[in-house]
Amino acid sequence: MITFWLWIALRQIEAIETHSGYDFPWAPTRFIPFYGGADYHDYHHYVGEQSQSNFASVFTYCDYIYGTDKGYRYHKKVLRKLKEQSKANGAQNGASYYVPTQDLKSE
Repeated sequence: MITFWLWIALRQIEAIETHSGYDFPWAPTRFIPFYGGADYHDYHHYVGEQSQSNFASVFTYCDYIYGTDKGYRYHKKVLRKLKEQSKANGAQNGASYYVPTQDLKSE
C-alpha cells in the first residue's frame, strides 16, 4: 500500500507541474531522463486533435524513436529562430514574429 500511495502522490505532483504551464528550474522532475516538462506537454495540448504527436509526457524517447515529436521539434526551431532574429534586430516586446519559410529550411 505504501508503494501505491507513493506512486499516486508522485504522479499527481508530476501532473500538476506538467499542466501548470511553467518550467520551474528547481523542479525535481528535471532529474528524470527524457522528461519533456510543461513546454513539451503544452505543445501536446496546442496541437490537440489536429495532429498525432507528443504522446509521452515523461519518457519522450518513445516520441523521438517513432517520429511523433517532429512537429514539436519544428515548433521549437521556429521559436528559436524568432528569438535570435529579435535579438539581432534589437526588437522589444510587440515586434513582428514573421519568419519566412525559406529561412527555416536553410538550416
